[in-house]
Amino acid sequence: MKTIIADTYDLYVHNSKNTVFPKKYRSYKIIWNMREALLELWAGKITVLAIPELGTPGYDFEGFIEDMASIGQIENKPKIEYYKFEIVRKNST
Repeated sequence: MKTIIADTYDLYVHNSKNTVFPKKYRSYKIIWNMREALLELWAGKITVLAIPELGTPGYDFEGFIEDMASIGQIENKPKIEYYKFEIVRKNST
């Protein structure tokens, strides 16, 4: 399954009605928190995981996945991609 972790911090800062996920991730399942993502990883369901760009909450999740794989908590590591929300700018006329 292809999933994307929502960056709730960016949603809050930029007002969620003005933010959209990049179109590339339209078919991905949205996961709203890291805990839910962790449960899906343990279940072995995730093949591709899109996480917030480096420097935003969740930036160290890839290292955490590496650690889980090295100690045998997960068997298959997902492919990791980074994304940044697109901010919708309204014309002020």
